[in-house]
Amino acid sequence: MPLDTVDRTRVKDGIARARAAIAAGDSRQALAILREAIGAETNFLDQLRAARVAEGVDAAALGLRPLRLAIAGASTLDHLVPLLRFWLVLSGFAPALHLAPFDTATASVLNPDSGLHGFRPDLVWLFTTHRDHALRLPPGAGAESARDAVARAIEARRGLWEALRSRGCLVMENLAELPAEDPAGNLAGAAPWGHRTALRLFNAELALAAPSGLVLLDLDQMAARHGRHRWHDARYWHHSKHAVAPEASGLLAHAAARLIAGARGLARKCLVLDLDNTLWGGVIGDDGLAGIALGSGAAGEAFVAFQAHVKVLKDRGIILAACSKNEPETASLPFREHPDSVLRLEDFAVFRAGWGNKADAVRDIATTLNIGLDALVFVDDNPMERDIVRRHLPEVAVVEMPEDPAQYITALEAGAWFEAIAFATEDAARTRLYAENAQREEHRAAFVDMQAYLASLDMVATTGGADPFQLPRIAQLIGKSNQFHLTGTRPTDAEIAALARDPDWTVLHIRLRDRFGDNGLIAALLLHQQGPDLVIDTWVMSCRVLARGVEEFTASLVLAEAQRRGATRLLGRYKPSAKNQLVAGLYPRLGFDPAGEDAGTLLFSTPADRDPWPSMVHHDA
Repeated sequence: MPLDTVDRTRVKDGIARARAAIAAGDSRQALAILREAIGAETNFLDQLRAARVAEGVDAAALGLRPLRLAIAGASTLDHLVPLLRFWLVLSGFAPALHLAPFDTATASVLNPDSGLHGFRPDLVWLFTTHRDHALRLPPGAGAESARDAVARAIEARRGLWEALRSRGCLVMENLAELPAEDPAGNLAGAAPWGHRTALRLFNAELALAAPSGLVLLDLDQMAARHGRHRWHDARYWHHSKHAVAPEASGLLAHAAARLIAGARGLARKCLVLDLDNTLWGGVIGDDGLAGIALGSGAAGEAFVAFQAHVKVLKDRGIILAACSKNEPETASLPFREHPDSVLRLEDFAVFRAGWGNKADAVRDIATTLNIGLDALVFVDDNPMERDIVRRHLPEVAVVEMPEDPAQYITALEAGAWFEAIAFATEDAARTRLYAENAQREEHRAAFVDMQAYLASLDMVATTGGADPFQLPRIAQLIGKSNQFHLTGTRPTDAEIAALARDPDWTVLHIRLRDRFGDNGLIAALLLHQQGPDLVIDTWVMSCRVLARGVEEFTASLVLAEAQRRGATRLLGRYKPSAKNQLVAGLYPRLGFDPAGEDAGTLLFSTPADRDPWPSMVHHDA
């Protein structure tokens, strides 16, 4: 939303209501109010005011995830810190931030005794701009000179990445923004020796060269979106070395927080869509198939473009769900028969059409998919329906939709709800996986005996370790899992790879297929031998496969590893959190005995010479 159209009254009222909610002890509602009232392009001072209000949020009560973030750069970033902390809180984190002293990034990273390393960060943001790369070439230099300069610039960055990743840190690096002015004029981007040419090549090569565990923030896209002349203010640069103008800081902090959420498994997973006047113009029940606006005319083209945008989200791993006040047969008609509908019924993991309360329908969608409400984004053209969902389901992100469908894509994109740092082939199949799970639930309804139902699924598991193909998928599953995550640990790719090389550790993954399809990677474990004990340090599992005997199969797999290692006892760890109550009784249910407590982590044990657990899951040899 452009800065000059921000409703200052709405922002001021939202900040006041959020402050009152915190005073009343309702931190959850306060965050929902701030999420509605404050946008990435809300002006700098209002974002600061909102940030001060958010400092009163009870992070422990909300179960916000701890995050230790260090920032190091060669420009002044103090004004960014409170805004970044604010957007991280709205993204689900309880952040602790460390800002390295001005222009000490290289020294802070390479000196093991620096304050940065003393802070023990989970993630380090190496904040660079175009000024930090030696990419200015003399006029007339050839293409090879540009390639050499870019290679040297990337190699200079690589040493810092490796130093941080060796300590288990996730690293975030900026793609270089293109400056608005250049003395070479058009040649700056049209000649082989131009500065913009070199910066564009640098960004492209950096994206190609980025190793696993490096997160790239597209600073140039941020600058272009905000406006390059407004992104950088020469007065602030010459006076105090602010590389980013204060008014652009909110947009930058918002983008960084959303990307970090994606990197640490807190991005939203599911887009819940209304249908009438959201995916097409008009009301299908009144206007009929030929009467809705879809495909022809300006409005029809806008709705097709929005559907195409949503389809791409689905293809890169976002779950789609439909939520409409309509008869099911009528609501599904455009997806089945309209020639211009980009979306089809099979694109939706859940399709809910009825006349009940939208908040109840959205809650039912989350239950059906077995994901948290805080994984949902709700899109509806009707402001009353949006308000109902906001009031009753404050964890759900509700997109404020404009009246003009041509602006729908911009409105959805403004929230940056679905940021990710990587793409796996399994991501593209996510909607299919959840749809197949819904079929399993329908199939289950035909059985009165649970064991008979499980046997009918013909489940077959494939197991393995942390090979190069599975490593990023293991890290992704551990990073994004909340409900079935026994300890809340979030190791990076580099840390998991190091554990896989350590003889005292075992990294395991499990894939599962059944009569309805391939569930993909559904479980990951990190096991640590400590003397006579094999400790289950980390155990995560997809909630899609809960209560299907996979827990027992996994426990038997760990038991076999304990016996292979000669351990005498299996030791399970459970660290309670606001989001993993689902597995609070897992170890007792599996027959483990209480074995004490270690700094808030509950311990459970069982002999390694016990019999394996019975399960309907078969092991694919």
